[in-house]
Amino acid sequence: MSITQSGRSAARLSPLALAFLVVALLLGTTGGAVAGALITGAQIKDGTVTGVDIKNGSLTATDINDEPRVYGASLGYGSSGWIDDFTANSFTPIVSKSFTVPRAGYVFVTANLYVEADASLGSDGYLPFAIRVDGNTVTSHTVLDTSSTNFSEHGSTSIVLPVTAGTHTVSLVARDDASGTFIRERSVNVVWSPTGSKSGSAFTPRTGHPRIANR
Repeated sequence: MSITQSGRSAARLSPLALAFLVVALLLGTTGGAVAGALITGAQIKDGTVTGVDIKNGSLTATDINDEPRVYGASLGYGSSGWIDDFTANSFTPIVSKSFTVPRAGYVFVTANLYVEADASLGSDGYLPFAIRVDGNTVTSHTVLDTSSTNFSEHGSTSIVLPVTAGTHTVSLVARDDASGTFIRERSVNVVWSPTGSKSGSAFTPRTGHPRIANR
């Protein structure tokens, strides 16, 4: 029995070469299935993919799912200086900020207020305040009492709310239920996130405070 040249070459293949040959045959028969499979982060070594590996403009928002965690962007910070002799007896915006969200999501709104007794008005201030979004009061009323025993006070309130895409306005509103207040500082801040959960609901402003009825 004679052995051909090709047969002698195959017989001389080392075990390593045979292994490579088997792998090549498997890839040749399953390449279509592998190509059709989706690639996940578990299949990519950390730090191996950079911007030069992705064609410019080839990825859109629909190609990438949001991560299951909260992240966001600060959309606005509004602040103002002092207000002397604040005596408004109905809820009045004392600082406002407009912001635009790229799509529906949630906003975390915080408001801060620092007040002092107004000596020229009798040092007897009683100041309820709240957050208002797009004209709706969305937090309960927090009260700062600057009577003679509390010359100055600081207050803050916050809430997480769902919002639609587009432009919105947040305001810190306040009124004085006594002789008047000196407002030293006030501010509002807004942070947006595509995911979240609601932490409050709209409240109906009260027309007065029990303290006034008993004066």
